[in-house]
Amino acid sequence: MMSQATWIAKTTTLALLSVAVLVPDAAAQCDRNRINVASATGSVYVDLNRNGRFDRREPGVPDIAISNGCRVVTSDSNGRYEIDLAPTEILFISKPAGYAVPVDANQVPQFFYRHYPEGTPSEIRGTAVEWLFPVIEPTGPLPDAINFGLLPDSSDSGVFTAHGFADTQARVDLSQDMLREDLINPLIGNPYGVDFGITVGDVANDNLAIYDRHKVMMGLMEIPQWYLPGNHDVNYNSPDARFANETYKSHFGPTYYSFNHGDTHFVALNNVEYAGLGEEFASGRYRGFITENQLQWLTADLALIDPNKLIVIATHIPLVAETEDEFGNRATGPNTENFQALLDILAPFPNIYGIAGHDTSSSWKVEVNHQHGWSGQPWLAHTLAEVRGNGWTRGPADLRGVRDAMMEDGNPNGFYVFHFAGTDLSPEFIPFPFGPDANQRLRITLDPLLESPAEGSVNRGQLQSDTRLVVNLFDGGLRDKVWAALDGDAPTPMIYTVRTDPYVERAHRRFADTDDAYGRPHLSSHIWELALPNNMATGLHHVIVTTEDEFGQRQRGSFTFEILDNQRMLSRL
Repeated sequence: MMSQATWIAKTTTLALLSVAVLVPDAAAQCDRNRINVASATGSVYVDLNRNGRFDRREPGVPDIAISNGCRVVTSDSNGRYEIDLAPTEILFISKPAGYAVPVDANQVPQFFYRHYPEGTPSEIRGTAVEWLFPVIEPTGPLPDAINFGLLPDSSDSGVFTAHGFADTQARVDLSQDMLREDLINPLIGNPYGVDFGITVGDVANDNLAIYDRHKVMMGLMEIPQWYLPGNHDVNYNSPDARFANETYKSHFGPTYYSFNHGDTHFVALNNVEYAGLGEEFASGRYRGFITENQLQWLTADLALIDPNKLIVIATHIPLVAETEDEFGNRATGPNTENFQALLDILAPFPNIYGIAGHDTSSSWKVEVNHQHGWSGQPWLAHTLAEVRGNGWTRGPADLRGVRDAMMEDGNPNGFYVFHFAGTDLSPEFIPFPFGPDANQRLRITLDPLLESPAEGSVNRGQLQSDTRLVVNLFDGGLRDKVWAALDGDAPTPMIYTVRTDPYVERAHRRFADTDDAYGRPHLSSHIWELALPNNMATGLHHVIVTTEDEFGQRQRGSFTFEILDNQRMLSRL
């Protein structure tokens, strides 16, 4: 591992020389198929008067990373830089800690320059393209200077919070309405006091025309909103993977980048590789894969970062998603094919956390360790529960007209508040309120249900022979602990298992073949069970469930049921 002294000496030299940080063969890869390459120059400066222009007496900022998507250079002692840039490339900086970058009217960070002299091509590799959605308009000749203003941010410290959003994924105006009701309305005024939010892909659901309305709505939170693309943000009529995100780029900028906040270096990667129009990978039209250019850029980017920092890797498709119970039953999800190549680059960094979306059925926390080819300190690859859950058209609607959208593992749809303190990160899942899950972070149920003596009874009846208490700790995982206290007795540890949620099983059966149907139940990685005693007395019983996750965060829930006969019934075959 690189010592801190070595790192300081290295970065100081780089800043003074403003030289490119390259990896072996990077130049060959980056120069492939590049034409009309020109030299881009400019300054990174402190925009003291916040007018968006580099004015006299505004100081330059040294040691700032500037990239063309592969090469990385640093600004010199006066804030000046120079780097090669070709048409259809995006130039961007990596925001340093202690500063903010300007945002547009919708809170989208402005840390980039699109170099598209003639706009997005209408012909690619000899094939004419009729773009279904607006793409990048011509930007004209390369300016004499491309300057990047920074704004001092005294609130940027090692202790901060940020929002995490996975798969907002509205397709039509109605689903955007539901997104507004569930997500936007409660977060106007920034009630959680976050510094920014990040959406880990699938901003839209194939209908990229929704971007304009989406940005306006997200901007109402009045916090910077960082984005990265997902598989539903692709221009699928592009014959070339290189131009698969032209509409996304026209709204949000580069598809991969980095920025610093507090003691954390955030890395956004685009691991959705599109095969191209009419082409397919073994997995379909796209795959989970990090392109060579991104890996080369990341190597250069991380060469400038203190190895003692926390590295947060944000992708759309999970890097790895799998879990298993004590009996070896495994549940798996999507992953990134060249995950090992990423691990090799991350090797010098002991503090890492991964966040992703994409999986509409399940949320996961996977410990990345020696089993995955990682020899350093284990870290978590966290597949987030989704904002849109299993879909804005799934489940019954509440009085607002908003669908339940419960995920197939029983997790409600919702969002996250990430708590940062130095190199520590604690994710807090916030479920959207619906029915019994309102204001709760867990769900308690019985499996099988009590045998009811009359139609319409709820948790009132006779115990069946194998009735168990079942807890779904939302966004939980193998390393969490759950206890149940029956009728005031001492808490008893519940047993972790990987299974489908009985609550989802019943909801699926109840609404099957209706307009309110839920998705098919999937194995859940956050279920705990406890068999109820055989000798429970007739009458009311109450359960208090307490939990503690691997980050030390605690939850509490309660549940009541009524036994009308103290004789257990045999389970139905």
